[in-house]
Amino acid sequence: MTIKQLFTVEGTQYGPYEALPVSDSWWTYGPISVTRATAEQIAEDLNVRDAGCGLTAEWIGEDLVFIWGEPFHDMEDERIAPDADGRYLIGGLWPWIEIQAERTE
Repeated sequence: MTIKQLFTVEGTQYGPYEALPVSDSWWTYGPISVTRATAEQIAEDLNVRDAGCGLTAEWIGEDLVFIWGEPFHDMEDERIAPDADGRYLIGGLWPWIEIQAERTE
């Protein structure tokens, strides 16, 4: 059985993003595991739909880099490389909300 889970960023209309929470003790700021295509959707939503929020995303090779701008220059950029399965663990930047879980055979 596979569990398909959909997430969004709390308080936004972004997504839904198909993802898996990383652990059984997952919480809203915990990382979710996404495919490259979903990571690209998250980056585009951040750069286009939430432009001016002080955080942008860009691709450097296979890595997704979140870059802090005004007024957050004291924050460190976050570089996320794909894991051995080619998935990206994205979390800690904003709260995730699970909006749907669907079990399939």
